Amino acid sequence: MGDQERLFRLALEALSVRASYRPGKGWELVVNSRRGDETWEEAPSRTYTHLSTPELFDVIVADLERALNL
Repeated sequence: MGDQERLFRLALEALSVRASYRPGKGWELVVNSRRGDETWEEAPSRTYTHLSTPELFDVIVADLERALNL
């Protein structure tokens, strides 16, 4: 029973977006989104690296749309 896949997911409860610039390597973006029934350890984390500034903003918008089911 403990390993049963969830039938539905609760609404997004918390979101963390962290962007860091690394000279010569571009932007690194880490996005964590936690639903009401998850701990931060269970929540998905996505990392994007070597982004230009326009790519950084495009990825932030796309990832937030995905997290919010827009």
